[in-house]
Amino acid sequence: MVYRTFACVLLVVALCAGLVSGATHAEMLMRWGLARMRVHLRLAWRFAASLAAPHRPDLAGQPAIWLRPPRQLPGVVFTNGHIDPFTLDALRGQGVLILFGSAHCHNSCLRALALLTHVKAELGPYAQQVRVVVINIDQDGAPLLRLVRSYDPDFMVLTAKPADVLPFARRYGMTIIQPRGAAGHPTLPLVPYLVYLDRQGRWVACFPLGMSAEEIADEIIYAF
Repeated sequence: MVYRTFACVLLVVALCAGLVSGATHAEMLMRWGLARMRVHLRLAWRFAASLAAPHRPDLAGQPAIWLRPPRQLPGVVFTNGHIDPFTLDALRGQGVLILFGSAHCHNSCLRALALLTHVKAELGPYAQQVRVVVINIDQDGAPLLRLVRSYDPDFMVLTAKPADVLPFARRYGMTIIQPRGAAGHPTLPLVPYLVYLDRQGRWVACFPLGMSAEEIADEIIYAF
């Protein structure tokens, strides 16, 4: 009860500050409070739906998967835009949304890229604190780079040697299809979710592609 009262007071103060000064911080506080409220309402709805219709799990929607405790993963040296060596440690201090993709995984990757553009829009001012990273799991990163940049030029595309990046992707729970046969056959990921790293670089959550952009944005804002 005390926590809820404090949260309401904080929202009122933020609103007043925003009306007086138009401060960006006030707008972010308001958005943070509204995101928390929506997350709690969705949790309550999922709980009520599971009791009302246990035979219809689809009614409650797909929730985010939060890892407890968060996981630290070994680093991999990537190439950023085919030019500079890069590791995910360079993004410490920001939230990071990761999509493992390939220019050849048309349906799931295209759907995920479209979802990421909507998530960025839903994040509002928080979008400046969240970096979207697409990690290529195929040998040639150029086609994927062009594809990703066509959705948003600010999205980052990282590539690495397949021997390094494939085990790295599997550590994040990706299923990788490696057809045997003709040389140069594309390697494809099955993309079940987006990976989220917190500002300490820890793997803290997975967001299923069945979640809406608003839900994913609210979960990220809630975690800040």
